[in-house]
Amino acid sequence: MQMLGPASLILYDVYILLYFKKILLHKRSHWIFYAAAIALNIGVTILSYLFLEHRFGVYLMMGSMMFAFHLLFKVNGMQILYAGSIYMFSLYSSRGIIMSVYSIILQISIKEILHNDIYYHTIFVLTVFLSMLVSLLIRKVILPDNKVKHLFNNRVQLRFVVIYLIFQLIFLTLINDGRYHNDIRQTWLSSLYLGSCVISKVWLMFVLSHTSRVSELLEYELHTHKLQEQLSRQVQHYQSYRKFTESYRMFRHDYEKLMTSVKTLLRNRKYEKAIRILDDIHDTMQRDVLVHKTYSDNILLDSILQDAANACEEKDIRFSVHVHLPESVSMTELDIVHVFSNIVDNAIEASDKVSDQERFVEIISRETQGWAIVEVANSFNGKLLIENDEPETTKDDKDYHGFGLRIAKKTIEALGGLLFIEPDQVKRIFKIRVCIPKVPSPYQDII
Repeated sequence: MQMLGPASLILYDVYILLYFKKILLHKRSHWIFYAAAIALNIGVTILSYLFLEHRFGVYLMMGSMMFAFHLLFKVNGMQILYAGSIYMFSLYSSRGIIMSVYSIILQISIKEILHNDIYYHTIFVLTVFLSMLVSLLIRKVILPDNKVKHLFNNRVQLRFVVIYLIFQLIFLTLINDGRYHNDIRQTWLSSLYLGSCVISKVWLMFVLSHTSRVSELLEYELHTHKLQEQLSRQVQHYQSYRKFTESYRMFRHDYEKLMTSVKTLLRNRKYEKAIRILDDIHDTMQRDVLVHKTYSDNILLDSILQDAANACEEKDIRFSVHVHLPESVSMTELDIVHVFSNIVDNAIEASDKVSDQERFVEIISRETQGWAIVEVANSFNGKLLIENDEPETTKDDKDYHGFGLRIAKKTIEALGGLLFIEPDQVKRIFKIRVCIPKVPSPYQDII
């Protein structure tokens, strides 16, 4: 009977770690590291039970799970706090519900129940079962796995959830301390404890539902804002191209007449007059025909780069770009906006922080047998915060800034591609290499 408690806790630890392994990037994937993390948590739990009061053991168990998450997954501090607090709150509140129900049904105090070995170990098993049941309910109804990532990427909303969990954990431990006070009516205490645990779990569902919805809407808003910016760029690009075609059409109308005159002069051997007319044609073309410089053979990408060129000109940033995006790359217009708009904007923003002489943005492209590769290099001030192998924004509002690279990386990986970030803090050059897979031609095997 005594082995049921540790066995059920091992089962719960396995469930929790597999759940987070599914939604988080992991540092270590071999099963032996997960076994070590579970062994650490079980060991801390047993030591806490033997030598510490429950109010201290709770937070020690929470700390051991946070340490395990830090070792196993690529997570930031807030995500570690969330993992540890949700783990401990789930167990502690479930245990409170089971103990209170036992106390009310058997008409004995919680303290007496915990002194009975059979009740104690049975409660432990039922606690794990209830925790897993509630967790599955939340995953199916409140916070599916595809939505929890939105919450994990939003520090403000995740911080709100963590604060709620920690305060509820403190609140429940204070109520649980009432079992040591004989002057408190134990039936009333059990009812209060049961109600508090149930309400805490229900409110957690509301909190998770609200924060995940807010996070999802915020991400949608940021995507929409990017699309609005890109639509504005395309309109400017098309207007610029329209002006170019109009000026070229007017020039061509006059050009045909002038060339007829030049041919007549040449036939009559009036070479000087013909040369003067040709000079006038050249001057007119330079003066009246707008030069439409192209940066890419892809119209949408060219509009992004045209806007970037204008921004670099305003900020005195040297801009050297030409990108060939082959037709065999299966990127939608939305994919192009998500990837290149965010990367180029970040490059310009970073270059703007260095001195005028060192500012530059350079974009080149090349092809291999199965890949189209685009490299974006820019100057930056050498200050870089790395978290989970990714650069973090140095701005205060981390939910609104530093979001672009996550979108770009997510989009590229969804296409089956790769995005490499290669900062050189010594040379102060920040480079991003985007590898986009080509789609094989249906006639490739025939050829």
